[in-house]
Amino acid sequence: MDVSMPIMTVVPSLDGPVLAALAATTEPMGLGTVHNRAGRGSKSGVRSVLLRMVDDGLVIVVPGGYLLNRDHLAAPAVELLASLHGELTNRIRSVVEEWNIAPRLVGLFGSASLRDGDANSDIDVLVVSDDPDLDERVDALAEQIRRWTGNRAQVIGRSPNEIARLRRAKEPILAEWTRDLVVITGEPSTLGKVA
Repeated sequence: MDVSMPIMTVVPSLDGPVLAALAATTEPMGLGTVHNRAGRGSKSGVRSVLLRMVDDGLVIVVPGGYLLNRDHLAAPAVELLASLHGELTNRIRSVVEEWNIAPRLVGLFGSASLRDGDANSDIDVLVVSDDPDLDERVDALAEQIRRWTGNRAQVIGRSPNEIARLRRAKEPILAEWTRDLVVITGEPSTLGKVA
């Protein structure tokens, strides 16, 4: 899965980012705004995609610009594909909610949290938990993420005591986690303050 633009896993052409931009709002967007939010392709390329989608009925032209036609039969599939990043976090949350001992904190970090990677990027997850079976749980979660996305997953499990040791040692990774972590469940304060 392309962690910066997950829709491109299924729609690898410029159509994917254009659809993702349109699916993210119910407000009309002009060509320039669609181009900026798509983050790929030329303005003329985006225009061509939009005009073809207008012909297909998937996009409509309204005062103020273009809109995803949410009445179109394909619109629910577009919205689902555009929200794959959210689906990943929902699945991770569902898995950890089934654990016998609830983790204190679970979150994405690295390119998956910053959404600046690509299809070859690892999906990095931090789990802070007192669970004595934490190593087995994070290994199983890493395998599930790989099956869900096709990406290698690096799931790091740490106990609260290990987090405290990292904080005392002023380990740089703790600063990265504190700065970049996208919390899926739990309390960010679990990481404490980093000097």
